[in-house]
Amino acid sequence: QNKKVLILGLGLHGGGAGAASFFAKAGAKVTVTDLKTKRELKPALKKLARFKNIAYVLGRHRKADIAGSDLIIKNPGVPDDSPWIKFARRRGVAVRSDIEIFFKYCPAAIVGITGTKGKSTAAWLLAEFLRKGNTRRKVFLAGNIRKSVLEILPEIGQKDLVVLELSSFQLDSLAMSRASPKFAVITNIYPEHLNRYRNFAHYVRAKAGIFRFQKKTDRLFINRDDALVKKISKGAPSKRVLVDIQKTTAPYRREVDRRYAPYQKLSVGLAMAVGRFLGVSRASIAKVLKKAKPLSGRL
Repeated sequence: QNKKVLILGLGLHGGGAGAASFFAKAGAKVTVTDLKTKRELKPALKKLARFKNIAYVLGRHRKADIAGSDLIIKNPGVPDDSPWIKFARRRGVAVRSDIEIFFKYCPAAIVGITGTKGKSTAAWLLAEFLRKGNTRRKVFLAGNIRKSVLEILPEIGQKDLVVLELSSFQLDSLAMSRASPKFAVITNIYPEHLNRYRNFAHYVRAKAGIFRFQKKTDRLFINRDDALVKKISKGAPSKRVLVDIQKTTAPYRREVDRRYAPYQKLSVGLAMAVGRFLGVSRASIAKVLKKAKPLSGRL
């Protein structure tokens, strides 16, 4: 309350607006700054119109705003080597991301899912399995899905479960806080975001952050036939669960073949494996597969 919080990068994917809303509700003096213009950011600004304690500096960033802040919340799209981030750290201003704040204060167990492809499908389907198969606790789905994790934080109880889709950018932020989820899933790793990372190895290391800071009692779920993921996770501090995708999906082959493309079976199998580990019955999985409508826009 009354702290000066700077949202560096509002963006259009919901994360910046969600973070600004969270801190505004907490009574902070929020400033939102973005290189985009008011016109470009119109959809995001509309979500924040009701807050009177948010100021805006758009089309530019200003050193005075950065230096005068108590806390900076960095949009995942802002790289760590940004001159604005470097300036903030030289001035001793704390720089965090919404995902770091969430991990620090979330009272529930977190299932984190990353990968180059298929993480959205795996996260969404696992949340559906858990909701249908474990009615005794709430299940939340958030992360890299156009919604800030901070928007759901006040609703989460200690006995609930949280399923997060985590991008490599979000994992970079979590590495700063040395945080990994209790249950981690990697779908696959292919060359991507090489305009952000020095090379493929650098990108692979970012993805490996999902398990790097796990504990011995935590779990890492991977495809047993993925040589790269098996290799990089060999020294994981947690217990690896090598999932046989064909065997895991076999009891539900008819529904899986009817509703999902061949390339989606990896995500479906990993979601099933984690769901079963967390107590979801086979009957509940079958029920979800028959009724749940797959995510749109997946190619």
